[in-house]
Amino acid sequence: MLVTGTPLGSVISQEEVYIEGAPWIYYQDADATPLWNPDADGFYFGLSGTTEHPVYALACYEDVQLGSDMTVNAIRCDKVGDKAVIQKLNHLEFNFGLSSLFPLTTLAPIIRGSTPTVTTDYEKMGIGTINNNRYYHVYLPKVYDESAGDYIIIQLHRAQFVNPWTLAMPSGNRWMLGGISAWAFADDAKPGGQEFATIIRYDRSAL
Repeated sequence: MLVTGTPLGSVISQEEVYIEGAPWIYYQDADATPLWNPDADGFYFGLSGTTEHPVYALACYEDVQLGSDMTVNAIRCDKVGDKAVIQKLNHLEFNFGLSSLFPLTTLAPIIRGSTPTVTTDYEKMGIGTINNNRYYHVYLPKVYDESAGDYIIIQLHRAQFVNPWTLAMPSGNRWMLGGISAWAFADDAKPGGQEFATIIRYDRSAL
């Protein structure tokens, strides 16, 4: 132990598992009940589409990122300096750019458009006053070992699409909708520890 520096007792080591590429991106009205609500272990996750609350699947996207917005205040004692911190998670922030823009039905909530009217050969959507009372589940599954079927799921429980967006229309290149950001707020209906999100990993060989 003295030669290697290995700690005594129970040690949990990280696995040599590396995930490449973006997850699939799905979203659904937050009024819909999660597929697992809860599962046998008390976790809420999964989507199940209905006519009233369909699941929307996005196609071609890039620059996918998930981060946290936190307030951190130091507890300071003049005699010794900082002794600890008070941390507060404000929201989770999910960002991406989108180059698949159709159908407008899948795009409308992202750009805060009106509900599209769909008729033969037409989709019609307006952009006007934003409804600040609409929230969504955002569901992000990623299979990281296709032969074994191992996967990870991240579900944001109560998210809104926020921030100004920009539709770039470059000559000789694809249109790109940038500045897309979904903030996941606390869902008080979820149990403690799951208010903002749930992460599920399935790995039969490792777990």
